[in-house]
Amino acid sequence: MKGGKKGKGLRFTAAVLTAAVLLFSPSCEAMPQAAVSQAASPVSSAAVSSAPEAMLQAAGGDALPAETVQEGIGNPAISYRMEEYHLSGESLEITVSYPQIEGEGREELNTLLRERALQTAELLEQEQTPVSAPEASSADVSSAEASSAPREQRTVLLIGGSQCYLPTDDFFSVAFTMDINDSAQQAPSKEWYTFNCDLRTGEEVTCADLFADLDGLSGALREQLEQDGVEDSLLTYLTKDRLRAGLPGVPVAFGSGFAEFGYPVPRAAGGTLTITIPLNVAAAYRSDSVLWEAIGIS
Repeated sequence: MKGGKKGKGLRFTAAVLTAAVLLFSPSCEAMPQAAVSQAASPVSSAAVSSAPEAMLQAAGGDALPAETVQEGIGNPAISYRMEEYHLSGESLEITVSYPQIEGEGREELNTLLRERALQTAELLEQEQTPVSAPEASSADVSSAEASSAPREQRTVLLIGGSQCYLPTDDFFSVAFTMDINDSAQQAPSKEWYTFNCDLRTGEEVTCADLFADLDGLSGALREQLEQDGVEDSLLTYLTKDRLRAGLPGVPVAFGSGFAEFGYPVPRAAGGTLTITIPLNVAAAYRSDSVLWEAIGIS
């Protein structure tokens, strides 16, 4: 599997609670929440007491037995795994779900899918100070006063989901979401990112690989925004020039009859805005990539 990072592990440093469930679905629809909650169970104390790196790898959990495996005709079987992490001593909770492709030879791809699902949590752990760490006192407050003043507890809740849009024998497209609720921020925000893969070569496929006429594509995205009736503030922010400047780097996912693009917007507006256009409209601006046939455009 090319395009991924091998051997990368998250550096969470406290006790972990985790749950895992495999659900097989030929249509790759979102994971039913009821089934997830019924399957959740804490890991053993032995797993919790192991070293952080080894602990996190072991904490993925074994798949709960499934009574049946349903496979779509000509499509790979897809399962969804859920993991939960609670960092002791810090008010940080993480829940993610991500797809896994069944069958031999998919181990590296499945590892990459898990890493993508957890990437926001990893960045938070690497780049931010511990969520319970006190802020520095202002210059006009003495150290004695600062040490005795009550400190507000910061809490961060990350809830990540995923949906496999287009699984075929040749092409795989999945969208990840991460809802971020941080008590230090005035409003919650959301991240939306994708992963597309040419299953014949193992190469990751990006927006840059699939689209050639970026001026035309940005115009179609702007027209769709106007049709969707989004708020005036977002229409003012996401001008055609700004939409064009984001291409071809923005995440894109493909489903049956549609293409979905994710653009960053101000945190007050949610952090991310997705724009969905019909697949035949998106294909009008396509490159000559042979993958378009696998996506659904001949």
